[in-house]
Amino acid sequence: MYARKKQGTNYTAAHFGKWEDLKDYKIEEPVKARGKAFLNDILGLNGMEVSMNSFPLQTFMPFHHKLGENEELYIFVKGQGQYQVDEEIFDVEEGTVVRVAPAGVRIFRNNSDENLYFIYVQAKENSLQHNNISDGIVVEKPVEW
Repeated sequence: MYARKKQGTNYTAAHFGKWEDLKDYKIEEPVKARGKAFLNDILGLNGMEVSMNSFPLQTFMPFHHKLGENEELYIFVKGQGQYQVDEEIFDVEEGTVVRVAPAGVRIFRNNSDENLYFIYVQAKENSLQHNNISDGIVVEKPVEW
């Protein structure tokens, strides 16, 4: 369902098109939803769940939820809406990032007149052994573009 895919020994890349085109993607389980493209199967991810999302104007997530052991990260790239964690409600818009611990009861809505676009990442809480650049290993090879 994606436009292009390229794969090598140590990478997989896929092109989904413009953010506006995400409305054509859909999921059936655990709930029916449009505008969500999961990247796990396409890219072969095995340490996190990632999706690209287009949330229609004037809509809301139909259920509150929390997770068993994974934290979530939302990276809002366009549009605006509101997010609620436990009993606190706050605005989100392009440039907003939200991390939610597994126990946080969450829900969000798009209360604007344009689509809300975001990248969603889910990974096991406290599983990151290295952060920032401490996991990087410099490879002695000249850069030639």
